[in-house]
Amino acid sequence: MRAVGRRYSGNGAEVAPWIGGPGVDVRRIRGRGRRHGGAVLVSLALLMTVPACTIEVPLPPGAATATPSRPSTAPTGAATGAAPGLPPLTRAQISTEDMTFARGGYIAEGESVAFADGMTRTEGWALRTRAVDGESVYENGAGCRASLRSTGLQTPLVVDGDDRASTEALFQFLDPSILPGYLTTTTWSWGEDPAEAPAGIEFLTYLQPATDAAPASAVSLRLFHGPGTALAITVSCPSDELLEATVADVRSRVSVVPPRS
Repeated sequence: MRAVGRRYSGNGAEVAPWIGGPGVDVRRIRGRGRRHGGAVLVSLALLMTVPACTIEVPLPPGAATATPSRPSTAPTGAATGAAPGLPPLTRAQISTEDMTFARGGYIAEGESVAFADGMTRTEGWALRTRAVDGESVYENGAGCRASLRSTGLQTPLVVDGDDRASTEALFQFLDPSILPGYLTTTTWSWGEDPAEAPAGIEFLTYLQPATDAAPASAVSLRLFHGPGTALAITVSCPSDELLEATVADVRSRVSVVPPRS
């Protein structure tokens, strides 16, 4: 089920179309995360439970469509500029040192950040869909699902100079009840090969325990303020214990590839 068009944030600005998980209707997520007795009653496992159903708000007449910026062409060994307070580094240094939220300024407008996907390199996971609207989905024999997604431009959600705040804004766009205090900083591999990644990259993660109605889930996002695009890793399992072990397994099979420009 698909309605052609674009979505918009609360201030009317365009948000490039993406919904984490196999095509979730954002209207089913937003506003449902109510807290009672300290427990989160909504499960972001919804991000993975509505196959092939994407809803997008139609473009208003005369609205312009955002287009990505032209990629940078800086040579690999050259020093690259950064946000204020960050010293220039070579591409090699950026690729081999931890990409914390504070260092997000090293990823510039027009650069691309992608996954190195080793989910099926060894036994344990089966591919369900590959690169459909930027998302690949996998299943294992224990009843778990994993999703890797690269988004389009999320410009209206970007907080200038701040990957962490931008990522918090993305979570709140998906569900306004997910406050920054509910998110945990987690580290995924940063490098071209998951098996040999030399450093880590920080994401914000929302954990949801299993309930009678929904599986346990972990949703990890990072919105890069420079390029204006995001990466999403979603894992869901029937139980909390299984989720913890499965997230560790997915982490060993996936890395984020630094910009190559």
